[in-house]
Amino acid sequence: MADNNTTRQSPLVRRVLRRFLFLALIWLVLCGSEQASWILGLPAVLIAVLISLMLAPYSEFSFSFSGLCSFIPFFLRQSSLSGFDVMRRALAVQPDINPGLVPYTTFLPQGAPRIFFVNTISLLPGTLSAELHGNEVTVHTIDKDLAIWATIQNLELRIAYLFRIGPPVEVKK
Repeated sequence: MADNNTTRQSPLVRRVLRRFLFLALIWLVLCGSEQASWILGLPAVLIAVLISLMLAPYSEFSFSFSGLCSFIPFFLRQSSLSGFDVMRRALAVQPDINPGLVPYTTFLPQGAPRIFFVNTISLLPGTLSAELHGNEVTVHTIDKDLAIWATIQNLELRIAYLFRIGPPVEVKK
């Protein structure tokens, strides 16, 4: 029979190890495999792990590796499109803008998934998260005539997949 204390500490130990390995990998990428760099790197990684545990305590949500692999190309493409679209509109002789606020209701739960969603909306072409109340996000758009709904819904589904959250199921009567 497992000790209750051991069972409770196991997720914490896994979180610490995952964060340590992730941050050590970042240090390795940035500084190379030079052994002398670890004189400074090891304390820096340990301090970063402690700070990350204080700033981002346990979350009931975990990332899906396949969701992350799907999200990264989508994110990079949408961020690039967003930058080019805003640049094109800003440099045009006659600015092509029709700004407005649009409400959007999300099914994502409170916490990391919803906050990540709201922050990522700002990186979509012509959009900026203006306000969040409960599960309603007010989105400022550079052009109300843009078809942003499909992109925002696509983003929401990708974030749900990233955080291992299923979309809501409609009950038919």
